[in-house]
Amino acid sequence: MKRTVSVLAVLTLLVASVGAVPHADDADARGPRSLLQRLRSGGTVPRRYGGHEVNTDGRAARSGRRPFPIVLPSETERTKLTLQREGLDVLRGIKGPIAPVVVIGPYRSGKSFLLNQMLGVSCGEGFGVGHTRKTETKGVWVWGEPMMVDGDEVNVVFVDTEGFEATGMSDAYDDRIFALSSIMSSVLVYNLPETVKEGDIEKLSFAVELAQEFYTRASAKGGGDGGGDGAFHALASFLPRSLVWLIQRDFLEGSTVNQMVKEALRSVPNPSRDTHVDELNRIRESLRALAGNSTAFGLRQPHLERTKLCELRDDELEPAYVAQRDQLKGIIASSAKAKAHVDVPGSAPSLGNSGLMTGPSLAALIERSVTALNEGDFPSAGNVVDSFNRDALERHMASYASAMDGVRLPVDEEALTSTHRLAAAKAVKDFRRDRFGRGAVTTAALRRKLGEMLEQRKEKNAFLSGKECETLATTCEEELVSLQTMRLPSLRKFDTSSKACEDRWSKRCVGPSRETYGARIKRSMARERSSFLQNYNARLLNGLLMLSIGGIVTFRFLYTSALGELVAWCLFISLEVGPKLYLGGDGMFESRWWTTAVQFWEVAVYNQLIDMDKVGPVLLCVALAALVYVRVRRCVQWLNGCCPCIVRNCCCTSLLGIPNARPKGKRKTDVSGRTRDLDV
Repeated sequence: MKRTVSVLAVLTLLVASVGAVPHADDADARGPRSLLQRLRSGGTVPRRYGGHEVNTDGRAARSGRRPFPIVLPSETERTKLTLQREGLDVLRGIKGPIAPVVVIGPYRSGKSFLLNQMLGVSCGEGFGVGHTRKTETKGVWVWGEPMMVDGDEVNVVFVDTEGFEATGMSDAYDDRIFALSSIMSSVLVYNLPETVKEGDIEKLSFAVELAQEFYTRASAKGGGDGGGDGAFHALASFLPRSLVWLIQRDFLEGSTVNQMVKEALRSVPNPSRDTHVDELNRIRESLRALAGNSTAFGLRQPHLERTKLCELRDDELEPAYVAQRDQLKGIIASSAKAKAHVDVPGSAPSLGNSGLMTGPSLAALIERSVTALNEGDFPSAGNVVDSFNRDALERHMASYASAMDGVRLPVDEEALTSTHRLAAAKAVKDFRRDRFGRGAVTTAALRRKLGEMLEQRKEKNAFLSGKECETLATTCEEELVSLQTMRLPSLRKFDTSSKACEDRWSKRCVGPSRETYGARIKRSMARERSSFLQNYNARLLNGLLMLSIGGIVTFRFLYTSALGELVAWCLFISLEVGPKLYLGGDGMFESRWWTTAVQFWEVAVYNQLIDMDKVGPVLLCVALAALVYVRVRRCVQWLNGCCPCIVRNCCCTSLLGIPNARPKGKRKTDVSGRTRDLDV
């Protein structure tokens, strides 16, 4: 919104100011007279120009017969223009109606040499001509001595401009030069090398768009379509009165230059309604305002040695070129009509000269135009409206992207589409508010771009969804595989772990890949559970066999217990012989006693309080430590003479070399023997 308000302010300022530009009669009251006024006050008679004789008294000061800068590129901001008072003073010093002849075109296309030929001056005296790959002219320059056309009291001034597409210069700078040239010119000479290209047509179309937007904003129609003959004629005051398509180095054969230009500007058939062809035709339609006053002309190459043109006399140039040059002078002389005083509906009527623009009013128009063109948000691209709207489109696309970035991917497509609808509606609404005039960059183009961005985001969402779901599914499958090898098999633990894995996957796997990977997870869980069940009973049977063998060894050698050893033997025999007794029908694993035993096993191995698969090894280590402690508690202190082992009656005091230590039974024998001797 801020950007739109800024543009409206700039346009209103420009149009309001050009309606109040000073009249030529006010020039003397504004300060010292310009150099050109002083020359004329000394008796200089303006030269006459065209296909007629040039009359002069020969007393024209040489200092006035040179180019003066009107604007130059800014030293601090290379895309902006800087007004030059010297050139503006030259314009202010011109009394009466004025007809600026402005030559525009690509750099190194011969604009400056052409102007010198029109003026009949040498390269050293006239506009600067360069023969290197660097552009010679910088900014906009005006010839300091106007010419008068026979039959009309109109001051013709020639203006040279910096070429487009020069190395190191931005498109924004070129567009500002083009815009200023179009606004200030009465005759706009579009100087092109060899032929007319589509880019040349597109660049020129912006002049009409610019003038139309200025007019509609000034008439308070808010960038509307405008319409009607009156509006069209008022619009024409912002445009050049004549347009000359000048084709330099015209050596191509076939159709004439006029036919070539008409063919280039003709609408392109579009039966398939291709949007790109529609854009080409829209550009051509925008040039309708200039079609009635445009002409095309071709110039042969003046000489093969192009780098030496400034050193050659007329009789050394190509005769066909000299003839065409003189013919071009007549065309420009007949086309050089005073530019209409730029006015807008509701402004004060122009003063004097029947509403024709004068030197001071042209200078004021240039000042206001440069100020507006230098504004940051002023539309200034090859096509002014499309450029500004394209910038607005990009800005609202960025706001849409920012809103969509708030949705963390992956996400369900329904949520993504819902966010898209809200963000797209806001972007379209804001774009309609900020959109500048008409042009090819429409809300339909914005919707198409937003649709493309949505498809890209859907593709990204599908990729991230697949990646996330793949990672979760792989992790879950690995956990299911690891459960196959748990130390103490538990079906309850397997089912609980599987459920937890499925819940975790279901929570984090979202997006378009959820359905595909959901089916994969279900298949994996069914497969792994079936595999677990196949080994579950066999592992339990083998575990019980190992337990019975361990009981036999323990109760026979470590803790002598006949009852315990008997129970262990009975368990071992029943487990070995029992399965073989089920000759038909259900096996032992389907019997009631086995099912009951499994239920007790499941409760003991895995429950809400304990997971024996994790704590079982710890408890086993604690039990072994307690066993060792009980068996060797009398051997902990070495002075007791008992060796630290768990085998009963393993005293080895003599091996330890402890003095005065002997078996307790020996002392009893000695005492009994001594008593026996005393009795005897």
